[in-house]
Amino acid sequence: MSRPTAVDRIRPVASGDVDAIVRGLADATMAGLGGRLRERLDPSQAAMRFATSRPEFKVGLFRFVDVLPACSGVSGTWGHLAEYVGAAHAPAAVRLGLGLADAVPGIGHRVATALARAGVTRMARQFIIGETPEEVVPKLRALWLDGFAWTLDLLGEKTITLAEADSYAGRVLGALTALAAEVPSWPADVRLERDPFGPLPRIHLSVKPTALAPKLSALTINEGVTQAMERLEPILDVARRVGAIVHLDAEHDEAKDGGQALLREIGRRYPDGPLLGCVVQAYRRDAADDLQSLVRWSGDTLGTPLQIRLVKGAYWDAETIAARSNGWASPLFEVKSHSDANFERCALELVSACAAGDVRPAFASHNLRSLGLAIAAARAHELAPDAYEVQVLHGMAVPLHAAVRDLGVRTRVYAPMGDLIPGMSYLVRRLLENTANESFVQHSQRSHGGELDELLSDPARAAAPAPNAPPSPPQPQEPSMTVGGTANFRNEPVAELRRPATRARIVEAIGAARSLLGGDVPLLIGGTGRTTGEWMESVDPGDVATMVCRAAM
Repeated sequence: MSRPTAVDRIRPVASGDVDAIVRGLADATMAGLGGRLRERLDPSQAAMRFATSRPEFKVGLFRFVDVLPACSGVSGTWGHLAEYVGAAHAPAAVRLGLGLADAVPGIGHRVATALARAGVTRMARQFIIGETPEEVVPKLRALWLDGFAWTLDLLGEKTITLAEADSYAGRVLGALTALAAEVPSWPADVRLERDPFGPLPRIHLSVKPTALAPKLSALTINEGVTQAMERLEPILDVARRVGAIVHLDAEHDEAKDGGQALLREIGRRYPDGPLLGCVVQAYRRDAADDLQSLVRWSGDTLGTPLQIRLVKGAYWDAETIAARSNGWASPLFEVKSHSDANFERCALELVSACAAGDVRPAFASHNLRSLGLAIAAARAHELAPDAYEVQVLHGMAVPLHAAVRDLGVRTRVYAPMGDLIPGMSYLVRRLLENTANESFVQHSQRSHGGELDELLSDPARAAAPAPNAPPSPPQPQEPSMTVGGTANFRNEPVAELRRPATRARIVEAIGAARSLLGGDVPLLIGGTGRTTGEWMESVDPGDVATMVCRAAM
């Protein structure tokens, strides 16, 4: 008899319970926002509020932020500043300032670019906790003393070379070593250090799988896992010795299968620790399948339950553009309310799996409705308050952090560490999220009435598709050729090699083709095969010892 799944064990959640939690969090968050006058007067916050009201200006501003680390010298920086920020849709004050700077190109350009760099750095410091362990450790200690757990995210993007991967792994190990030397002396806080499954390490690291291995992609998963493990093993050995959680972050679609393969390999080699964590992205159509698979794997393989961080997902724009440009069906829900509804479905399953003892849930969101549903579900399953946690982003909707903590829920702050260049893509994602028209951060600062009520409403009202519903087919491309005025041709999308089924079909076809190798191919003349006694040998360019065929000449 098969064991029951998390879906089979889900208990109903009363809408009134959800609404009460949501309203309580909303009231506490709004009160916190009203009392943070210094943040309201902060130039970075003012710039983001202004950018929200001018979408065209926001695009130009964020383009400049994205390209700034690659700009060298005053002239290079000025050119991008004038092009992206000083366009016609920029505020009059911005255009005036840039015009005055351009009137005196020498000193004016230097002053303008220096101010621009200072402003971007200020925005970066809002979301990035620091650049070095020496700078970061005191700030993490302050969070701890304020009643917050934390996870230190070592900023990094996909590496291209092994040297880059070595550098990233060295940074992770250096941060782990620095933390291990400091955190044991911090005051005890039982709320942050224990759950029903046992002790919770104070040190919590979040790492990027693709930053550890250039080959951790869809076509080279096995090689990528090997590369990543070579760099992770020293980190995992130290983490097990000092007591730390190692959490694998989620990234783009093409890295998902490789990241989960890496997680399973770590679990195979280190079933008894250190504690492990991973991420499920609710904006993915296959999120429910991934969640159920990870829950089963955790219960069957690990000595201590896996921590699963449930998020909405941070790469919607990039993934959607990639799918459309290649003519593929999108792997993501295309409507925000559908992602919200799927988050709630997955949250219910995650709570049920926690009640069965298989996983440690972490709900990462700034959406009050999403958090309220997760907390109400935990109470419906009679989970202890410390059996789960809420994770929030450093520097984003800070009053919400305190509201969740004061509710008695363990609250963990996701705190990125790194310098400007690897942190810039993270910064842009956070700026986009913080200024999105549908963001709770923006709604909460603009409205106390109906607009906020709408944001906090049940996303199921939007008739969300069922879990794992197949994606809608991509829009056909414009016809590339017409005959007699009738369109009869359009480009066929390239094979979506990031999908296991597609790769399996190619492997099967190659296997079948191998049985045909090595034969003689005659000339076809007048429908009859002819040979001349002279042959041209064709070999496999990837393995020149393999004869593909001999072709008659």
